[in-house]
Amino acid sequence: MNKHIKLSALASVIALIVASAGLLWAPEQHTLLTFEVTSLALLLFNSISITRCVYKNNESKRVKRVALLCTGSLLLCICGDVVNFNLLEQYYIHGNVIKHDYLVDSVLFFAPGYTLLLLACFFVIKSKACNNTRILGLYFLTALCVSLTSFYSMYIPEAASYTLVLTWAYSFLITAVGLASILLVKSYGALKAPLSVWILSLGLIFAALADALIGLFWIYGNGGEGFYPQIRYINWVFYIISQSIVIHLPKVMVMNAQNKRS
Repeated sequence: MNKHIKLSALASVIALIVASAGLLWAPEQHTLLTFEVTSLALLLFNSISITRCVYKNNESKRVKRVALLCTGSLLLCICGDVVNFNLLEQYYIHGNVIKHDYLVDSVLFFAPGYTLLLLACFFVIKSKACNNTRILGLYFLTALCVSLTSFYSMYIPEAASYTLVLTWAYSFLITAVGLASILLVKSYGALKAPLSVWILSLGLIFAALADALIGLFWIYGNGGEGFYPQIRYINWVFYIISQSIVIHLPKVMVMNAQNKRS
């Protein structure tokens, strides 16, 4: 097991410990915040290390671009995490319906962050999948239908327009990220895809699942009050595991290219 996998595993284990402590013993939030920041710091260090490794040992501009996109994605998402920590303890910022609407502000960071990740995925996906207009059309249509159905099942009409517009738009984006897992696996041979590609796809699905939990149970759940703090810790596990996986996208790309040549 190389150092990059070990660091990702460590960040995920810390997230599991934080979630278990938060759900079972409910210690002070600031105590757990230290461990949450530790997970994020480990992931950022790991992502930068992976990017440096790719730049040092690979000549492919496409792989280097994917590495930079993944690190940029993580940086933006970490900024979103800082907003989600709600250190100033502000609630009902955009109206009197959604208590935890500071989460909506974090979309301003998470949306560009996951856009970069989606871009990285499309650089990895083989050209034959990207050039098939019918497949791409079906992909975006499915993302639109799933996100609309998901949003319709949870939204509160009385919420502020700002909240409704941003959460639906983000719902479409994060659904597209989750569904990119299918294109990724398909581009590497579908059922014959390497295990590393399947794991990467799981990371993309976890990213979508983590944000679905936020929308359903933290923003719009419990009549706008949210099932807090329980959902915060459950979401954190899926989110950190997802980030721990997807930062390895450039390494998996290199590894599978080498295996194909050999």
